[in-house]
Amino acid sequence: MTDPVTADNLLEVGRTNGAYGVHGSVRIVPFEDGEVLANTKRWFVRNVAGRITEVRVKSLKVHGTLLLAKFEGIDTKEEADQLRGRICVTREDFPETEEGEYWAVDVIGCTVVNREGVTLGKITDIGTNTVQDIFKVEGEKTENGSAPVYLIPDVEAYVLDIDTEAGIVTVDWDPSWT
Repeated sequence: MTDPVTADNLLEVGRTNGAYGVHGSVRIVPFEDGEVLANTKRWFVRNVAGRITEVRVKSLKVHGTLLLAKFEGIDTKEEADQLRGRICVTREDFPETEEGEYWAVDVIGCTVVNREGVTLGKITDIGTNTVQDIFKVEGEKTENGSAPVYLIPDVEAYVLDIDTEAGIVTVDWDPSWT
């Protein structure tokens, strides 16, 4: 049995960017490469007031860096313009990953420890330098009130193991490398 859809179990994967044309298509800006959106037909739109509306995807096309989505029951530009907000999906609707792959949402929040067992902090964001992903790891606040931040490239030389079930990422990283 699946959990009821609430704001707490929805994951943001994109945002709307207005209507496209006069037949109810909506421009979508994906937050990552759009793979989750391309492989999921049940989406939710969370507007700025927090209201959640389920939409069912009839068709989806790549349009430059955007996606063009056509939803069931949305047939005019005016109806498409009403869908303003964040595009969300439930975690259970994500496509399966290959061995050794993971979704960013599964890594954010993981505790990062180095090979010596020292806890560096938690992954709070994943960015990129256009070559590889970069884990932003925020450590605990020190006595002076500041918290160390580590930007660790997601490459084999530094990331030794990612165990999303245990919520632990093991790295080859020294705490002095802030």
